[in-house]
Amino acid sequence: QAAINRFLQEHNQQPKPFSWTADPDKIIAAVKRGHQVLDSIH
Repeated sequence: QAAINRFLQEHNQQPKPFSWTADPDKIIAAVKRGHQVLDSIH
């Protein structure tokens, strides 16, 4: 807990907005691959 609290305290001194950089098409493709693997297991 102390390490997490220290990280948050240090990070929040100069916060920056989160900007999403992942390509949505790649995320959707990865989800589909995951579903295919899960379906093949059952």
